[in-house]
Amino acid sequence: MVDIFGVTPIGPHGGKRPGAGRPRKGEVRPQRTSHVLKSWGSSSFAYIVARLARDAQFGCKEAAILLEAIHNNLISAHTAGAEMNYFQRRGVNGRGSENMAKARDWRLHRLFNPRPDK
Repeated sequence: MVDIFGVTPIGPHGGKRPGAGRPRKGEVRPQRTSHVLKSWGSSSFAYIVARLARDAQFGCKEAAILLEAIHNNLISAHTAGAEMNYFQRRGVNGRGSENMAKARDWRLHRLFNPRPDK
């Protein structure tokens, strides 16, 4: 499984891992390089836009609509990511305005159900 979707292959099993454990006396710890497969958080703007673009390219109409709405500043990337179930929105803690949730839901409804021409 090498070079499948840009996934870094796993190294050979066993042996000393570089940078693992506590350094010996007088030894300088080498800088760690990021070997994380997904270096962005699941709720970052760049990750959401890249994932929406990928899904839209594969034929998902909802992703294309949401991506266009982000570029037109109609909704935020966080709202689009939550709508596509890339992550869950935080629970209500009682200190915010329920009107913001209603406004967000109405904007999403209008995106997916545009008004018919008269």
